[in-house]
Formats: sequence, structure tokens, C-alpha cells
Amino acid sequence: MQLNYPNFYAVLTVATLGLFCQNSFAEGILMQIQPRDNEAVSAFNGKIKAWFSGNVSDRSPTLVILDSQGNRVDNGDVKLVIADRSELTVTTRPLSPGKFVIRYRAVTEDGLIVSGISRFSVKP
Repeated sequence: MQLNYPNFYAVLTVATLGLFCQNSFAEGILMQIQPRDNEAVSAFNGKIKAWFSGNVSDRSPTLVILDSQGNRVDNGDVKLVIADRSELTVTTRPLSPGKFVIRYRAVTEDGLIVSGISRFSVKP
């Protein structure tokens, strides 16, 4: 019996990639944030949203909004809805035109920390 090596290696490669892809989506990662990074918005609705993939847990999620002077401008009312795309939200008081920073942090069920920053500005 003769093995067809090109097909064997192709099947092995696809199977290996499938395992890596499955594992990469098991961890929580930031999928989207609103407002988007570096977005300039003119009609800001006072709500910041971040969506995560994977197994985000309800252990101390954080979503903090800072103005250009480093002052916190969110209302501290962080809410997490755990689903296939977990949603983290916070509201702000009305924002004056300027630049703002979003700091997010979530913990996966595996204990890994997903954190980062995003920037946006409110146009006059």
C-alpha cells in the first residue's frame, strides 16, 4: 500500500490549523468597541460599548472613560452581558468637545486578562 504524501500532508496541515483556530477563539479578545478607535463623533449618545469573544467571566470587568486631563467622565455603571459576544457597557455624562480615552479590562474564565485602550473624540 502506497501513501499519497501530498494529500496526507494537506490533511495534516488543515487539521492542525483547525485546532489552532479553535483554541484562538476560546480565549476572550476584544472584537469591537464603540466609538471605534480614533473615531471622531459629532452626535455622541453617552454610551460606550465593547464586545468580546470567548469565555469572558464576570470577575471585575472594567470600562473607564477619561478626558484629556485624565479626569474620569463615565458614570461608573459598568454592565456585562455574557454571551457568545459578551458586551461590556458604561454610560457617561454629556461630553464637551475634546479627546477621550477608553480603558477596558476583562478577565477570561481561564484567568487571562484582556485589557487595552482606545481613543475617540467628540467634535464641536
